[in-house]
Amino acid sequence: MKKILSLVALGLIVMSCGKEPSLEEKLAGTWNLNDIAISGSFDFAGQAVSFTGQDSLIRANNTLELVFVEDMENTFTWNQDVRVTLNLMGQSFGSDIQENSTGTWWAKDGDGVVADSLFLMVDGETMGFEILSFLETSMRLRNQTTEVDPTMGQTTMNTEYGFDKQ
Repeated sequence: MKKILSLVALGLIVMSCGKEPSLEEKLAGTWNLNDIAISGSFDFAGQAVSFTGQDSLIRANNTLELVFVEDMENTFTWNQDVRVTLNLMGQSFGSDIQENSTGTWWAKDGDGVVADSLFLMVDGETMGFEILSFLETSMRLRNQTTEVDPTMGQTTMNTEYGFDKQ
């Protein structure tokens, strides 16, 4: 009986020694875009004007494909074709977002102290995303951008993206 228990214990130890997948390995795959939410503000005549937006149409083939290759650069393809309804100063209007981009990507584990991050690089320009939630079959990302125009002032925008894994 002791031998059997010893073998079972040894087997459990060996199985627990398996390498835990990295954040990049967990993120790899094809993700279907299912939600976009926007909020932000811009300066207008010295006053901050707020705006919000929500997807009103997500067309077919809106995917983020994250390809992981051990010890090499990870690559991505992101296809977006959506209509967003923006709400600004009591008015609503639609805006189409159509983008197809490819490049490299990497992830940074926040080690439970800060949020995990996902970075996409296209033509030397990096866009960072905070990983708000991540499960095996869904994730939510947030990107914050700030632009300063000498004439129009500063615009700050938060965009959240929801995805389901294919």
